Amino acid sequence: MNRALQILMLLVLVVLLAGVLFTLIDIARNGVRLELAGSVDVRGMPEEIGLSMGEPVTLVLDDSANLTVTGPDGGSLPASLSLLPCPACGAPMLPVRWNPWSGEIEWACTSCDAVIRLPAAP
Repeated sequence: MNRALQILMLLVLVVLLAGVLFTLIDIARNGVRLELAGSVDVRGMPEEIGLSMGEPVTLVLDDSANLTVTGPDGGSLPASLSLLPCPACGAPMLPVRWNPWSGEIEWACTSCDAVIRLPAAP
């Protein structure tokens, strides 16, 4: 009885270790899938900054900020804020997969379905 229990516990341990190994290999090959849903709020900037530009510009913020785009008449204007613009169409790209071992991030375009992989920053 005692010997049978030891063998059963050894088999359970081997199965659990095999499951952990399989999970680690899967993460190394495919990375971790990132799923974004809902709205993204950027909060914390109490001041208002007025900008005027004739063409697209790169906006760099060191602290948290609230971005509101209005026209001269106070009406809203179309604007996009993205971490990475699509090289094919210029639309914003979102992260969809991350590899924790290499640091590589896979980005997908929100409009043309282009996918790029960027290595970890040095």
